[in-house]
Order: sequence, then C-alpha cells, then structure tokens
Amino acid sequence: MKRVMAACLLGLLLLTGCSPAPLPDGMDSDAVEEAGWEVVQLLINGDYAAVLDRFREDVGENLTAEQVSAMMDKAQEDAGEFVSRLDRMATGQSSDGEDYGVAVILCEYRKEKVLFRVAFDTDMALIGIEASQQ
Repeated sequence: MKRVMAACLLGLLLLTGCSPAPLPDGMDSDAVEEAGWEVVQLLINGDYAAVLDRFREDVGENLTAEQVSAMMDKAQEDAGEFVSRLDRMATGQSSDGEDYGVAVILCEYRKEKVLFRVAFDTDMALIGIEASQQ
C-alpha cells in the first residue's frame, strides 16, 4: 500500500464532479478546510520542507521537496502573483480501501486561478497534495 500511495501521491485526489461527497465518519468539514488552507499557504510561500513534515510517514517517506517544487512550478507557471483565496470546500474520497477527506481550495493569482486539493486521513494526517491551473 505504501508504494501505491507514494506513486499516486501528486495525482491521488481525483474528484468526480463538483458536488461534495460526505466526509468519513468523525471528520469535520471546517477542520479539513482549515488544515488544507494551512498547507496551501505553505505551498504558496515555498515552504516545501514544512509541507513534507506534515505528511503521514508512510506517504511522505518517498516524496521530496523537489517533487513538490516541480508540482508548484507547473501549477503557478505564468499565473503571476498570488492574490487571494476565492473559495474552499471539503469532500470525502476513497482510494485503495482508505477513506479520507479532501480540502479543495481555489486561489486567484494575477493571471490565472490555481486549484489545490489537500487530502487528510481520518486522523488528519496529510496524505496527498495536488495543484493545477484552472
């Protein structure tokens, strides 16, 4: 399972539409959204080491700051400077038999919008990130 999680890390979060699915039992949407926003702020500020420190051990052990940086470079390419957070929501997902919550956060940059997806297990440990231009 470790290899599957690590291999799919940056592409882990596949949303199937715009309407949110229920979060797993025990997860709170406000907590997922707020924790996701904290990770997004670290990503925007380029503090990739702090992001890596938040990952659950079995997932983060195969991830490097260079991989996170490359994801952010692609997501922010020609987007300009970060302006503001436009919207956020929490949704439930499942992969390989594991249920998790995802904070979906839309941010405005000067020229483009960037969508962040930040996944947490039911213990609120970080298990996935994704960023892409919209």
